[in-house]
Amino acid sequence: MPDRVAGYLIHFDEDRRNYLLNGIRDPADGFSDALSSADWSVRQWEVCGLMFEPDAITHWALARKGHRVATGKVKVDFTEVTPTDIKIADVVQRIGEGVQRNIISSRSGSGGPVPGATWQSLKRALREIDPVSLEAVERLERLREQSRERITRPGTEVVAQERDATGVALDVFDQTGRLRKATLQGWTAPTGDNLTSFLDGLAGVRTIEDQLIARDAASFPQAEGRRTTLLGAVFSTGGRKLEVFNVNRSSVEHALGVDLLYYHEEFDAWTMVQYKSMEREDDDPERTAVYRPDARFDAELARMVGFRQAIADRWTPTDGVSAYRLHGDGFFFKFCSRIQLEVLSEALLPGMYLSREHIESVLADPASLGPRGGRQITFENCGRHLSNTLFADLVRDGWIGTRSVSSARVAQLVQEGLAGNRSIVIARARRSGQAANVEETITSLGL
Repeated sequence: MPDRVAGYLIHFDEDRRNYLLNGIRDPADGFSDALSSADWSVRQWEVCGLMFEPDAITHWALARKGHRVATGKVKVDFTEVTPTDIKIADVVQRIGEGVQRNIISSRSGSGGPVPGATWQSLKRALREIDPVSLEAVERLERLREQSRERITRPGTEVVAQERDATGVALDVFDQTGRLRKATLQGWTAPTGDNLTSFLDGLAGVRTIEDQLIARDAASFPQAEGRRTTLLGAVFSTGGRKLEVFNVNRSSVEHALGVDLLYYHEEFDAWTMVQYKSMEREDDDPERTAVYRPDARFDAELARMVGFRQAIADRWTPTDGVSAYRLHGDGFFFKFCSRIQLEVLSEALLPGMYLSREHIESVLADPASLGPRGGRQITFENCGRHLSNTLFADLVRDGWIGTRSVSSARVAQLVQEGLAGNRSIVIARARRSGQAANVEETITSLGL
């Protein structure tokens, strides 16, 4: 039986390869390139050592084969690119010259995959040469294995929604999409049978200390004696900070959904999204995705209406241009047509964003009634909706979101969501040059 393929070593030996990475703003964003190899068989993610110098492994990465781009050339995607500096001579000294036969030439396609026994010898050599480099390889191996796993543990749907809410917040914060891509692709599922917060599986993100984020349940009215836990992380780009918190009162397998609350400090605007999962009849992907409102949905919608009746959205031209909105209500739903939790994916959940008022209009239309008279929300009977990209653009530029709604009022929404066993994702963007103040955010929201 042939030895299992365990990894690849690729030497970028064409002249233009010398400056390939120089054109990438951040190698961690990943890149794609056309490689010469008739036998390149990596259709799933595999761990690779990249050699941008002839005598050294300069980066570790995950690689996967794409489509053919020219005669004898295939497109290969690289992600999770991590710099290192491992001299091939140091490896050969420890495991012999045989490893050099496995180095793939990007020019000719010669060489081949590193078999399992040789890969294990390489890892033992790394332990002596550079233990940090070995840690990077083993992390990539975990990502590789999880990328082949279909995650179906208890709480998968809620963690998938938390992941999406975090990704949307990052897209609002960072227009380039790089931060969202690096964050979502860098997630790994925690070991064990149960899932926790999506933030739990992120690497390289500063997690708030437990003693700061664990708050007494007495902070919340009608808390019924249950402790509320709060996990948070701070992201940064271009001198700006984004604080992201995940607030939960129950384990994810018992949560009934996710709410996203995004605060845009520049425009003093809160935008709130409640996630809903659509279904397909008989699990047929070709059938129309549908959401059927129930009594819980009616109660949630009524709370939004009551909030707006108590805090009317009033605006006059004298309030200033930064307070102008195309839609100042602040309440939205995201109806997800497919829920999936994937490792090494940068994609957001497919679906549609609808404002509260749009939903009320849809449900008032006879077209929302199904063949048996039940209410249903579909892509077809909504007519129009906001996509992931358009929604992020509108929030980022302050075209949608509340006006002059205090954090204390928003804390009321957080409390109501927790009382309804929902997981809450709160994101707060700070102005350029202003340091993140985690404790201030926690205090202002009554957390």
